[in-house]
Amino acid sequence: MKGRLTIQETGAENVRQLQGRRVSVLGAGRSGKEVARLLRLAGAQVLLSDVRSTAELTEALRDLPDDVALETGGHSERVLDADLIVISPGISLDIPVLQQAQRLQIPIAGELEVASWFTTAPIIAITGSNGKTTTTALTGEIFRYQYADVIVGGNIGRPFSGELLKMPRPVFNILEVSSFQLETIHTFHPKAAVITNLSPNHLDRYSDFDAYARAKLNILKNMTPDDLLLYNVDDAVLGTYLQDVRPARFPFSLKQELDQGAFWQGQTIRIRWQELDESIPIESMRLRGPHNRYNLLVAAALGMLFGVESRRVQQVAETFQGLPHRLEPVGELNGVVFVNDSKATTVQSLEFALQSFEEPIVLIAGGKDKGGDFHALVPLLRERVRAAILIGQAAARIQEAWQGQVPVERAGSLEDAVLRAFQRAQPGDVVLLAPACSSFDMFRDYEERGDQFRELVQKLPHRVGATS
Repeated sequence: MKGRLTIQETGAENVRQLQGRRVSVLGAGRSGKEVARLLRLAGAQVLLSDVRSTAELTEALRDLPDDVALETGGHSERVLDADLIVISPGISLDIPVLQQAQRLQIPIAGELEVASWFTTAPIIAITGSNGKTTTTALTGEIFRYQYADVIVGGNIGRPFSGELLKMPRPVFNILEVSSFQLETIHTFHPKAAVITNLSPNHLDRYSDFDAYARAKLNILKNMTPDDLLLYNVDDAVLGTYLQDVRPARFPFSLKQELDQGAFWQGQTIRIRWQELDESIPIESMRLRGPHNRYNLLVAAALGMLFGVESRRVQQVAETFQGLPHRLEPVGELNGVVFVNDSKATTVQSLEFALQSFEEPIVLIAGGKDKGGDFHALVPLLRERVRAAILIGQAAARIQEAWQGQVPVERAGSLEDAVLRAFQRAQPGDVVLLAPACSSFDMFRDYEERGDQFRELVQKLPHRVGATS
């Protein structure tokens, strides 16, 4: 019997070691299922374990290979009969079975780490508290104009494992990576890493902001001076964490001209790096808000640094319409525009959303509290928000922070909130769903929340007897 797997520096060696090994995969969601399939291709003996019942997982496991063993209803001692344990991003290292695994010195790796063993193509990894999904999507669009085989995945869309199953030999891997994924990397090595910004997030999981920030900074763990870190030089908090880093530093800014880095000069993106000095005029940009100027700046810089023609960058910049649930217009009724920003799950992302509109806003906010500082938004609320309608678990804490600053009321459901918001709004206003909280108290995820908002807006004319 082979001993436990020892994680090596090279992915190829780790893949070779998987042949015949016993691997337990925790979490039967998309990440767990896809990495289980990838492990089987490498010859591992795989147990897929989930705390949910078989009935709850019937649809999710419909195409699971027959040769993957399955346990449901909890993680049993079988999980510990393994040479390696692989976990999905949503699973905390603090759960009892993983604490026991650590005592037994069973190696634990995340799905992102294991998937990275199966590719030699450069990895561009994008993280941050806000903006990483749109930045990843923009970067993917730009690269796909120039290169045929580009993976765009990770924390956006399909897991990295699943993308590699579809495209085993990509030219580039462009990945959104979360703090949860970065907790369990060992050899994961981006050629270029992006940190869009740092602000309090997931404080329901981390002990404090510093613990969260250091999980994000784990992206730099295996990078060398030959690699590149793109970072937001306008973010003073982020700067305090980048005093001593190994990769070459490539700053980007909306606020200052840079001798080396990327910045906006009016309506032109300027990129200066070593011998490169490129100007990309952007005549029209469909994405709203200052945060999207950051997102486009990063994507353009990555494209130019990795050989994409400037005209390709310009074409994407002027045609990219954004992603669902991110400042997505979903309807108009009696001169009131409804915008779905369900992905705005942090205080900072709500701040960016509020800055994206000149029109008065009737705001729908609230959900599962992530520990953000709602008081910090008060000056912007006074300036831009006509009224706030609050929902979910965090409603009481938000109301306490905003009461007396703007008109505030609470709604018992999202349906109730949409109706109240419309009744508060005047022609020319924007009704904005930007919760500044996660969705898990009322919905499966932010996508379900945004989809329901869109449906409620479409049904609103029938409820109020109006015509759109």
